[in-house]
Amino acid sequence: MNTIRTHILFFCLITGLISTACNSEKKAEKLNIFAAASLQDVLNKTSELYHEKTGVELSLNFASSGLLARQIEQGAEFDFFFSANENWVNYLLEKNLLQVESKLNLAKNKMAIIVPKESKIDAFENATPKQMLSLFSGRLAIGNPDHVPAGKYAKEILTHYKLWETFKSRLLPCKNARETLLMVEMGEVDMGIVYLSDAKKSNKVRCLYEFSEDCSSPILYYSAHRTNPDSRILKFQNFLKQAESRKIWKDYAFIIND
Repeated sequence: MNTIRTHILFFCLITGLISTACNSEKKAEKLNIFAAASLQDVLNKTSELYHEKTGVELSLNFASSGLLARQIEQGAEFDFFFSANENWVNYLLEKNLLQVESKLNLAKNKMAIIVPKESKIDAFENATPKQMLSLFSGRLAIGNPDHVPAGKYAKEILTHYKLWETFKSRLLPCKNARETLLMVEMGEVDMGIVYLSDAKKSNKVRCLYEFSEDCSSPILYYSAHRTNPDSRILKFQNFLKQAESRKIWKDYAFIIND
């Protein structure tokens, strides 16, 4: 009887060890990526390519940069953080939640005025953006400036043209950059200020104007990985610097620093 009991206990122990090893191996094949919503297309494509080359899966979690930073601060498990604003990366660096040496400036972007494709609103010849915005009387969609970098940049642009107070009561603040685009695509608002990369990807909107870089603070995308990185993280960090990875960003209308 004791021999049978010993065999059963031994079998359970071995089964448990195998299960634990399999789960650890499965977990090791994934990287948890927290990324700004405006990076959905570029990182989905990056994920496909990286999985094809290495077998490693990228588990992608998209939201506003500010919301993701708060989740990380509150203990959410992650490996990489991609932000549409340097401030949120620096925020986590100050809390020792990101590796200082891993901070990468990946790309630049611009902001643009968009309207639904069927809209009768059109760009006036030689009109300045202030003139276009001043003549517009409907609701304007932007990201929520409190935690959405695209909204912060939009607010800076409106402030630059002394139009923030004019539009303040007519804004539709959205939870992330992609929701802002969606509101314009669906015709929920007559106009929006979004990333140029988002404007160019949609066949449901028209771009009326591209803002120059001096209308807001620099629109820079950064990434950084968690502290105490393992080899999987370091390999992906190196991949982000390679030409084939950078080409994906170019393909989706981001501006790469060559």
